Amino acid sequence: MIQWSLAGDFMSFIVIFVLMLYFYEKRMLANIRIRLYRACLWSSMLSIILNAVCVYLIEHSDRVPYWVNMLFNSMYFELTVIVCSLIAAYVFIKMLEHVYDKSCLRRAFTGLAVVNVLYLAAVLYNLKSGIIFYFDPAGNYHRGPLNILGYGAMAVEIMMIYLCYIKNHPSVSQSVVRIIYTIPTITVLLYLFQFMYPQMIMNGTGMAIADLVLFISFQARELKKDHLTMAGNRESFFENISLRLAGGQQFQIVVLALRKFDIINKNYGHQKGDEFLYTIVKELRMLIPEAEVFRFGNVEFALIIPWRSAEESAENYRRIKERCQEGWTVEGIHAHIRAAFMYLDYMGQHCTPSQLMDYVEYGIQKAKDSPSHDVHFTETVMREYEEEKKILEIMQQSVEQRRFRVWYQPVSHLESGFASAEALLRLNDYEGNPVPPSRFIPIAEESGMIDDLSWIVLEEVCELLEKHPESQVKSISINMSMQQFADAGLEKRILDCLKRHHLTPDRLKIEVTERVLLHDMAYMKNVMYNMNHAGIGFYLDDFGTGYSNLASVLEFPFECVKLDKSLLIGFPGNPDSEMLVKTLIELFHSMGEKVVVEGIEDAAQAEFLKALGADRIQGYYYSKPLPEEAFEKYYL
Repeated sequence: MIQWSLAGDFMSFIVIFVLMLYFYEKRMLANIRIRLYRACLWSSMLSIILNAVCVYLIEHSDRVPYWVNMLFNSMYFELTVIVCSLIAAYVFIKMLEHVYDKSCLRRAFTGLAVVNVLYLAAVLYNLKSGIIFYFDPAGNYHRGPLNILGYGAMAVEIMMIYLCYIKNHPSVSQSVVRIIYTIPTITVLLYLFQFMYPQMIMNGTGMAIADLVLFISFQARELKKDHLTMAGNRESFFENISLRLAGGQQFQIVVLALRKFDIINKNYGHQKGDEFLYTIVKELRMLIPEAEVFRFGNVEFALIIPWRSAEESAENYRRIKERCQEGWTVEGIHAHIRAAFMYLDYMGQHCTPSQLMDYVEYGIQKAKDSPSHDVHFTETVMREYEEEKKILEIMQQSVEQRRFRVWYQPVSHLESGFASAEALLRLNDYEGNPVPPSRFIPIAEESGMIDDLSWIVLEEVCELLEKHPESQVKSISINMSMQQFADAGLEKRILDCLKRHHLTPDRLKIEVTERVLLHDMAYMKNVMYNMNHAGIGFYLDDFGTGYSNLASVLEFPFECVKLDKSLLIGFPGNPDSEMLVKTLIELFHSMGEKVVVEGIEDAAQAEFLKALGADRIQGYYYSKPLPEEAFEKYYL
């Protein structure tokens, strides 16, 4: 009788025990994959224990009833195949996790069930036939003619895995591909080893290695998981859509971006804030069980949901929005957290994963900027995206090719004529059509190009003023954004440019809006006072657009306040508008500020403003913005 060695099983038991320790210490949301891996670990451990029991019973068969030996060995043979089937089921689920058509998965599970039923029938038939194993009258254990039938069952399951992979390989992740090639190869090598050394029992070793490979794969997946919320991270999201696109899947993407979440952190602390994020992900998973949830950004979450119809897609979106509007509860604390929402339906349109990521980014930004905080990424929105992308490409090339042009709009000083002007940036596309500043300036701000554009304007303005030192235009104003003021070397750079062109600082004025000031009022106040002390004047632009208030005029060193044209609706002739403008002019004069009124389009407006005491007037009535050549001809 063969004397079996349990050394391999003993080491395998230790490996599985260690895997259990690491597996159970993780904070995981239970799903079928987690439950299945747990079943793999426990059944593997039980199989190893049962094998040790069987070896002991066989070695003491003279003192053990025949039926006990047959029962325990039959259980062991059946459990070995069950463990392999559980491991195969885990591989199938991982392999097909990015495939919405579950028919292949159902066929795989059916195949595993058939294999196990047939093998169970063989094990039961073995009780009287001895085709797998038997005990002779002396109680000695013998292998039957079909002892390797269990290995045959495993081979069938491995073949099923390869066939499924061949059919669905575009949607299979690299981590699963490694499993598919690793586990069968190692299994074959182990059983060849056992064939060469019959006294060694390698079943447990094979199970332990398979569990280890699955765990390593699981850990690789963990690297693509957000460990605060247990949702997939941004990298995982990109991989997910890449595999779904490769497999020709149809799906829906819903993104929600929490707004002003810092209020939660301030009111309840960061730990509670983290709990709210975890709760949001957990309940989104429960809301739509088929959805995969990802932490797309810091407080942005994306769901990928199977797409079946436009009606179901709209219903999913409605359910998510309504659930978010109900608020969230963590340990008795209930909070309403506002959010911006975007959803996109992918139904086979031609695009790459990177393009789809760009669409999602653009859609959620549009949702944040939209008054309704709600965007459905349709063909119309896609065309807007493509147009903005085209404008950005034109701008990037135009910076390199110096295609931007600075135009100038004269400003009438009521006491001295056209003594100043505002510099305005202009751009044409490659067909010569003008690109409206209202289109390219916001894109420049979002893309970070506004910094380059502002320095282009500064250089052009300084070159123009240098050419006309005795001009009636004593100063030209330029617009600057927060990105320029964030530069610690801003003052030096401006003064160096003025010095290089032999200009005194009073020839340049800088226009800022209160929106710029609100980013960091203390910092802006310090920067502006330093630059004002160096001789550079400031104008408060767009007063009356909804951001401006009198505190801005009082706290910052402005020499002029520019009243926005929105204040002139129905002016003159509208008593309310007339009273408002008159009051503002008188108020700013009493504070020592000059007043510039923008948007003047006819003589009646200009004459009335003169009567009200406005200091300067700017608008189409006097002149539209002019290219440099025309501005030089008429005003310099």
